[in-house]
Amino acid sequence: MTVSSADKRGNAAPQFIANPWCLIEDGFEGDTLAVGETLFAQANGYIGTRGTFEDPIAPGVASVEGTFINGVYLREPIHYDEGAFGLATHNNKMILVPDGKRFELAVGGDVLKQGKSACASQRRSLDMRTGVLERTTRWELGAGKFVDVRCERFVSLARPGLIAFRYKVSSDGYRGEVTLKTGLDAAYGATGRGGDPRAGALSIKDCLTTPKAELVTGGRVVSHSVTASDAVVNAGYILSFGERMGNNEVLAPGFWEHEVSVTLTPGSEVVLTKYVAYSDGVSADQARLMALLRADLEAAQKAGFDKLLTEHKKKFSAFWAAADITVTGPVAVQQGMRFNLFHLFQSAGKDGKRALSAKGLTGAGYDGHYFWDTEIYAVPFFVFTKPEIARALLSYRIGSLDKARERARTMAHKKGALFPWRTIGGEECSSYFPAGTGQYHINAAIAYAVLQYVGATGDDGFLKEGGAELLFETARIWMDLGHFNPRKGGKFCLSEVTGPDEYTAMADNNLYTNMMAQHHLEHAAALAARMQADMPDVYKSLQTKIGLEDEEVGAWAEAAANMYLPYDAALGIHEQCDGFLDKPEWDFDGTPEDHYPLLLHYHPLVIYRHQVLKQPDVVLAQMLLSDKFEAADKRRNLAYYEPRTTHDSTLSACMYAIANAEVGDKAKALEFFEETYRMDIDNRHGNTHYGVHIACMAGSWMGVTYGFAGMRYASGRLSFAPYLPEGWDGYGFKVQFRGQTVEVAVSTSGAEYTLSGDGPLLISHHGETIKLIADGPRLMPL
Repeated sequence: MTVSSADKRGNAAPQFIANPWCLIEDGFEGDTLAVGETLFAQANGYIGTRGTFEDPIAPGVASVEGTFINGVYLREPIHYDEGAFGLATHNNKMILVPDGKRFELAVGGDVLKQGKSACASQRRSLDMRTGVLERTTRWELGAGKFVDVRCERFVSLARPGLIAFRYKVSSDGYRGEVTLKTGLDAAYGATGRGGDPRAGALSIKDCLTTPKAELVTGGRVVSHSVTASDAVVNAGYILSFGERMGNNEVLAPGFWEHEVSVTLTPGSEVVLTKYVAYSDGVSADQARLMALLRADLEAAQKAGFDKLLTEHKKKFSAFWAAADITVTGPVAVQQGMRFNLFHLFQSAGKDGKRALSAKGLTGAGYDGHYFWDTEIYAVPFFVFTKPEIARALLSYRIGSLDKARERARTMAHKKGALFPWRTIGGEECSSYFPAGTGQYHINAAIAYAVLQYVGATGDDGFLKEGGAELLFETARIWMDLGHFNPRKGGKFCLSEVTGPDEYTAMADNNLYTNMMAQHHLEHAAALAARMQADMPDVYKSLQTKIGLEDEEVGAWAEAAANMYLPYDAALGIHEQCDGFLDKPEWDFDGTPEDHYPLLLHYHPLVIYRHQVLKQPDVVLAQMLLSDKFEAADKRRNLAYYEPRTTHDSTLSACMYAIANAEVGDKAKALEFFEETYRMDIDNRHGNTHYGVHIACMAGSWMGVTYGFAGMRYASGRLSFAPYLPEGWDGYGFKVQFRGQTVEVAVSTSGAEYTLSGDGPLLISHHGETIKLIADGPRLMPL
């Protein structure tokens, strides 16, 4: 049994066996190889490597290699033929680092290649419970002779710099020599960006220079300088193999390898274990870092593959115990959901120094940049499942606060901090400002995430460690950007901004931006008052540090109370921005199917002058700020904006699923949800080869929890309004809240809530307040 391999547009995707915990592929699918390489990627938040085969690939088959270190980047100048003051000057491009996955197996002198050599059978399986990728291949040599290969590999969650491999070769009827070459490849190439701005373009030769190599017994440690930088990237490997296996070192430009040889006899097996390690730092520490990496490799070798795997599995076990979503129904849903949560967990930075890019650590798409995807889509998942990861992701933003202050000064703001739309190192990297820098709502997104994290966890320590400073400094920008407009009845207005809908740029009073700014300002003012009362010394110190006056805080509250929110009384809807309803409609009937996404087929100005959306804007606002909208307004907003939305962004469908669930259109909610949970497995947008869609993955979690279960967090309380989607018999998930765990299980019998913790906890179920205590489940009718 296999699950669907293509979406309605016919985009090619690998065929996978339906399995609730594993991604299983039989054979070699050359036509969809690059997509599979994305899907089989492994990472731990620090390093990530694409799911390429260990073997060489036949010529002519498109393969995209890539190993990355999160947060390490190449800083390249951006060239404009026509520039302007304040435009982004440099791009941060996530670099390729030496790859250690290649194993070149030769039997009788012939190198075995995927897609070329005779293969009797093959299976690859990614076990999402453990993060282990296993591949078994039966190579056919003719005359009833076979060589079997079994390779296991994992990217360690317990030792962030480490990747471990176990490579077994056995004979069935073959007698003779086999050789195996493996090491580090620092010469692999890249794919071009072409005409798609969402793609990335990487070449290792442009990223790394001046290698310095040192011999280790059974391996090498190599340190490269990052081009035009004082940063260094260190990589190394060490091998363990049997005594009867001979070996010698093989060196070539950009390659450091060992060749291992052995004579196989029928029924015999040889095992080679390989440990690959990475680190990064600055050139002044290069010698020390290389020595530490040698020690890490030797420690890994001493521990051995099995012990390392046990350490690693414990981390995954803890994750799934907190974050798993169970679906009793179509196995394709269960597989898709776990696949998405798996990539979210393994790609997220966990040390506070690096974040979560739009493609995770699975590909070069978007140059590895961090966007608002992290705070609005991914952070909620971690807040309610693994809050320590949410804290780490937000700590990265605190660490780049000074860069945000610099950007604010460039943008003529005399005080405060403005975060970049896309970045790695903290500077603005968007070379197209209407849909980049114009999206000031990035500040509100980060503030929203901080407030959600602190509220859901009660972690006031985070406020003292930079969270409050971030909230206050980013709030200041709204006061400088906006003004009290007498032509709008003295209301506070924000001009020349771009909201989430990138098909409507540089508008006045974008509803989403105004409402999120309002939320930011009112909560910043309330926090200032709370800190003044509850932690006066901390607040006074922060006031002194950033020069914050009481009058400024008062202005925040005034602006929030008087924020202008566009509303059209005739239609009974919130207008997306000033003048949006005056624009002509987009001719959807006259737009060919192959002209989507519009951004690849129409000039931005053509798109901007029409009523057409790339993704939700007003509808997103009413999901994030649900208690600020009347139910009737939500219905009318949804009915107006959804038919005008192309869903050209993978951030779109999940929010429309939630919005439809909230207004009671269960069929449409499920239809939109169908576009989320297998977005990458089925390659529904035809670009999974660039990397996975992290925000969409997080959005699928939201589709179940916020959509079908109706979960919301507001005013210090969790609320739920669950129902069962058509064709499902049940689903369940856990929510971490204020140090306690609420387990939610929805079935035909009702909704069962179970509290683990000290209790009690008040929650809302379909508007009814119920009290949970840790004495067993509480069953409520749907």
